[in-house]
Amino acid sequence: MKGVINPEVNLPDEKIAMAFFRSIRWVHGVYCPKCKSYDINNRGIQGRVRRYSCKECGNNFNDFSGTFFYKSKIPLGVMLYILFNMNIKTVKELVAETGYSRQCISRITKLFRDKLFDNPEFYHNEKEINNDIEKKM
Repeated sequence: MKGVINPEVNLPDEKIAMAFFRSIRWVHGVYCPKCKSYDINNRGIQGRVRRYSCKECGNNFNDFSGTFFYKSKIPLGVMLYILFNMNIKTVKELVAETGYSRQCISRITKLFRDKLFDNPEFYHNEKEINNDIEKKM
């Protein structure tokens, strides 16, 4: 991991960040992203991710398969720090705190905005949620 320029910045520990990510990703248990089968083999850990193989279709995958973290070399703790702070800090502040380039931080914040905040499949504002609840009643 790159050295954090500001020693007062508390980045999440990588092991805790991975445990957090796995708890969200595999909330109903590990399943094959290709055929959706829960009949999988745990093939151990490679680097920071766990590897799996599907007994049904033979697909090999890991914790990040099918996500926008798949090819990222940036530690997950740094990614989570950026995600939780991107609306309250500027790109310049995040660059100074993490030690990554402006282009890198800009790319990550754009990715989070495009895939999460601006994507109605993943994000609904409180007003839309309340309207949905009222419709169901």
